[in-house]
Amino acid sequence: MTKIDVTKTELVWPGKYNEDGTLKEVPRVSLPFQVIETVNESRATREVKISRGGGSLFDFYEGNEGDTFADGWKNKLIWGDNLLVMGSLLEKFAGKIDLIYIDPPFATGADFSFKAEVGDSGEEIYKERSVIEEKAYRDTWGRGVNSYMEMIYHRMKFFYELLSTRGSIYIHCDWRMNSYIRQMMDEFFGVNNFQREIIWDISVLSGFKTKTNNWIRGHDTILFYSRDSKAVLFNKQKIEHRAEYLERFNKVDSEGRRYFDGRGERRYLDDAIERGKAVGDVWGDIMSFQQIPTSAERVGYDTQKPIALLERIISASSNEGDLVADFFCGSGTTLVAAEKLGRRWIGCDLGRYGVHVSRKRMLDIENCKPFEVLNLGKYERQYWQGVTFGEEKSKSQTEQSIFEYLVFILKLYGAQPLPGTEHLHGKKGSAMVHVGAVDAPVTFDEVEEAVNECSQLKQDELHVLGWEWEMGLAGPNNEVRRGGLMHETAKAKGIKLCLLQIPREVMEQQAVDKGDIRFFELAYLKASVEQNQKLSVQITLEDFVIPNFELISEDVRGKISKWSDYIDYWAVDWNFQNDTFMQGWVTYRTRRDRSLKLESDFHIYPEPGTYKILLKVIDIFGNDTSQAFEVEVN
Repeated sequence: MTKIDVTKTELVWPGKYNEDGTLKEVPRVSLPFQVIETVNESRATREVKISRGGGSLFDFYEGNEGDTFADGWKNKLIWGDNLLVMGSLLEKFAGKIDLIYIDPPFATGADFSFKAEVGDSGEEIYKERSVIEEKAYRDTWGRGVNSYMEMIYHRMKFFYELLSTRGSIYIHCDWRMNSYIRQMMDEFFGVNNFQREIIWDISVLSGFKTKTNNWIRGHDTILFYSRDSKAVLFNKQKIEHRAEYLERFNKVDSEGRRYFDGRGERRYLDDAIERGKAVGDVWGDIMSFQQIPTSAERVGYDTQKPIALLERIISASSNEGDLVADFFCGSGTTLVAAEKLGRRWIGCDLGRYGVHVSRKRMLDIENCKPFEVLNLGKYERQYWQGVTFGEEKSKSQTEQSIFEYLVFILKLYGAQPLPGTEHLHGKKGSAMVHVGAVDAPVTFDEVEEAVNECSQLKQDELHVLGWEWEMGLAGPNNEVRRGGLMHETAKAKGIKLCLLQIPREVMEQQAVDKGDIRFFELAYLKASVEQNQKLSVQITLEDFVIPNFELISEDVRGKISKWSDYIDYWAVDWNFQNDTFMQGWVTYRTRRDRSLKLESDFHIYPEPGTYKILLKVIDIFGNDTSQAFEVEVN
């Protein structure tokens, strides 16, 4: 066994050190972010951007915003692997985050599962982990505690480097992992920066837990560390005194003030009420959802925490305008609390549905500050392609790496490479296959060239695989609906066209090895545009078809009574500029109000002209579908 030079007390597990005894380092990757949606940005701000030049399908996040909303700051909701996300944030945010709260997985099946409500009735369905979330669960727990510690350990250094000098981190854990996490926190942050171990009392008086022949388990642990104990920011929190304590003030002085004498000191009731009681490190006054399961605050996540819990932490360890981050943000409770308390925030989650729920919760907050939804998109794919198929990690794309990429995707799809063709890359059964590039959306022209080559070769079926799609290209892949523009073009040439999504899971080696890769057809969306007033336009949803209907469970299908039941949210960008989706109008279902408008409000344009409208629909699983329309406004 290789000797490891141990110079301090530390936690060691298989995989922490390399075979030569050196500490295993995490590759540092800094990738640009793509802004895929902006919420609550003014039209005037957008017009200034447009005047500077055109955009692409997504805006590139430049990071040159100020540190206040007045200076252009926008809060950030990021979909992706938090390891890559934090590595990419370091360039702009190292030493700038004032508070990090995380609630990492606890080794339970509920870590990536949730309950979603369906249609107007609000009937609940239980959503199991997606393939990408299943992969994350395997990475976290595939080798038991060892893989969990490796997952957390690799992220600890990023937590430390992102925190400001006065910053704090709170890690929420339970009995399973709290001892391991504290040892790792001591290693990274130092024993002297340990502040408190907070006990959150969530005990219940009835139910399954109370039947055990042992002490009833009834608390979570929240570990509180600082970046620098000498500079740490902390605002002491106060709560009301208990009624039993206030009853002790049973005497009245000559001025009518209630008091009691204790330990040689006279204490007055009005003073005690004004000062309040300082909050200690055992919190029994904030109820968990186990104790109040019918709370209106619940959004269907088993791991959801109450807003009051996060409000206490954020109030104590940050000031108004400070930057708060949660890199396992789940249903977005940290972001909601930060928004309500006037903090700036960054949230990140691997689950698409979690990001969607977080977005809806932010929109439910009155006067919500501007925020943007980001991912690493094509940059993550470019990095993956370079590492997986390039000769060197730093080497740019070559013809060889592109060829290897095409062969890899074709193999996952069950197709064979097809030599000697220009736009057709493979063949699956009797169908020709075209594979879209890693770093660009599949375009109308690209599909048309593949269709034309199919026609020349007298082939009658074409499957196009893509990561992203030019707006308006989507359409159905079956005989149930009429089809999009490109489908009609292909049909006129005697070719059946199928558009299929390349899933993000192809970048996850474990998912590939396990055979977890599914290529899904694009959803079908039908809408109409109406103009019946001067310079005004209204959008009406007319149909929506979820792809691969046979893959939807019987439980879900049995609760669907009409096509709109599959829709959870839809929004309109009234002046899409081929860049970021700018939300101009939105409607969505909530737990309180399950209705969904199928007609937008009328939008009035400032002047006549040709405008591109982009419609975005998000289904009950968090998947989004977009459709573009060009309208001539008179």
